[in-house]
Amino acid sequence: MSCGYNDKDITPMQREHERGARRRGRSDPRQSADDPFGYWRQLAPEDFDRRRRAKLAGSISRLGSIFPNWQAAMAGDASAAIGIVLRLRPPFHISGRVNLAMSLLLNCAFENASAALVLSYALTRMHLARITRIRLAVSWLSHHRRLARSGRNIGGAGAGRRKPRTSRDPARIDADCEGELQPVYDPSGGPDDAA
Repeated sequence: MSCGYNDKDITPMQREHERGARRRGRSDPRQSADDPFGYWRQLAPEDFDRRRRAKLAGSISRLGSIFPNWQAAMAGDASAAIGIVLRLRPPFHISGRVNLAMSLLLNCAFENASAALVLSYALTRMHLARITRIRLAVSWLSHHRRLARSGRNIGGAGAGRRKPRTSRDPARIDADCEGELQPVYDPSGGPDDAA
């Protein structure tokens, strides 16, 4: 008696899809570990070596677009790639557009903490196996933390860094924010309330 995968568990449609893929001489594209546009849904940051990163970058460099934000993302602009992914509408069924957008973001996430954070967030909303989705999201979140700690938030044009605040002391924060607009009405009922 087998405890594993059973032919009875496969639907006729899945069986036909597998047969068609074999006839065409290729495996299921969703499961191919050699497809650079599928790396984002299969590999954690520690699984990437120079060869895989170069293969992904080379595949992206052969693409073209007429849309400026896609062109910028293809050129390595992390903010453009982040914007593209954040504009995708959930639920994220894996389509060609989602595949490309996530691959562009992945290409930036190796060196950009913001891109790694958005990649982690987007992975939590994808239609992937739950265990895979959680494993990948947590690994990219850890990668984001490593990049943020090291101050590496470089990505390309438009990916500037802000100087972090050195103190959370309210007096210092108010001094840092001097000259900025303050809210007219403070619902907290501070000392300026007229009774």
